[in-house]
Amino acid sequence: MSGGVSPTLEKSGSIGHTGEGKAAGQPPDSISVQGVSYTIRERVGPWWNFSLYCKKWTRQILKDVSFHIESGQIMGILGNSGSGKTTLLDAISGRLGHKDNFFGEVYVNGHQLKREEFRDCFSYVPQSDTLLSFLTIQESLTYTALLTLKKCSNSSIKKKVDAVMAELSLSHIADKIIGSRNVVGISGGERRRVSVAAQLLQDPKVMLLDEPTTGLDCLTANQLVLLLSELAHKDRIVILTIHQPRSELFKLFDKIAIMSFGEMVFCGNPMEMITFFSDCGYSCPEQSNPFDFYVDLTSVDTRSKERELETYSRVQEFVSAYRNSEVFGKVLAAIEKTKCMKELPPIPFKNKDSPSGFYQILILLRRATRNFSRDKIGIIMRLLQNLLFGLFIAFFLLRLRSDVAQGAVQDRVGLVYQCVSAPPYTGMLNAVAL
Repeated sequence: MSGGVSPTLEKSGSIGHTGEGKAAGQPPDSISVQGVSYTIRERVGPWWNFSLYCKKWTRQILKDVSFHIESGQIMGILGNSGSGKTTLLDAISGRLGHKDNFFGEVYVNGHQLKREEFRDCFSYVPQSDTLLSFLTIQESLTYTALLTLKKCSNSSIKKKVDAVMAELSLSHIADKIIGSRNVVGISGGERRRVSVAAQLLQDPKVMLLDEPTTGLDCLTANQLVLLLSELAHKDRIVILTIHQPRSELFKLFDKIAIMSFGEMVFCGNPMEMITFFSDCGYSCPEQSNPFDFYVDLTSVDTRSKERELETYSRVQEFVSAYRNSEVFGKVLAAIEKTKCMKELPPIPFKNKDSPSGFYQILILLRRATRNFSRDKIGIIMRLLQNLLFGLFIAFFLLRLRSDVAQGAVQDRVGLVYQCVSAPPYTGMLNAVAL
């Protein structure tokens, strides 16, 4: 490997950084994923094709995936669309729809996690931001803290929010509204940082992020990954899926995993990845982005049957070579070593001391009311909507007749129907809009 990529690789030869917060001699926190597989049953055809709809086939989404990562490290999971990256994050964060079809073990600090403990241990940042448009950054994080932190005074919550905003460089825009497509607010990169900040309020040791750079320009994406790398080196574990990263990000990842068709093609540090593929006879060309080159190399081309068989056979060769490699042997050895430690560190659960359900409902109502009260166009539209509905009812009242023979009963039945049926639909539409 030479050219413009080499200086990048010189800085990434180590397996990973040690966490800053661990005392000397104390083992770091770790996550070990061993033999994770996941299958689903899908219908062969659409519902209108009854014969095919009644048939089902088993689809393998994940197949015997294993890796090991320790605190102070950041791992990027690469792969083409449909390779199983997001499903892997969903599996280890307890977000799978069909949990009965999940097999394998997830260990944290050598302790095997139960399925119901996954969500309590891992913080998950989804690909799409779910933020209310008319709240400021500080208000959004404050309401999130009120919903997740119990027995905290207003002053302590404010200190917590201020500390998280400072850590993610959001303090200077704390009073700016989030915004949306129709409302001017913060940028896409700042929205992603707010989503990360919302998870940091619970002091997680493990953070999972699904495609955090999607929709961001190259510079903003680089800055976000650099920020996540700094978070990882503060005694956290950060695992993210990423799509088409720039070569400059190579030095930021302590571990890189490449997936294809639900299988782990490679998982190790950047220098090990370069060596592995070179030994397989595929050296990255000079001045090429290694991320793009290796993802293309491990993708299955489905444009024709011949290309699909050829590329799938190549991927299987990589999978077989990886499972027989020294790199994979070190992963399995690290997992076994962690499981066999005499004094295992405790499982670093998130702050689970959340308030009662009734209190959370009150907070949600306060948050929705504040957000709605600032939506000027929304308020005007709802007032006009109710005004038009009132005029519609008045039109019915003016035309009511008293003569039964001329349809007085039918008129009143129609009026009652409109009064009873229309308001619920209006409320439902307003709720969906919020």
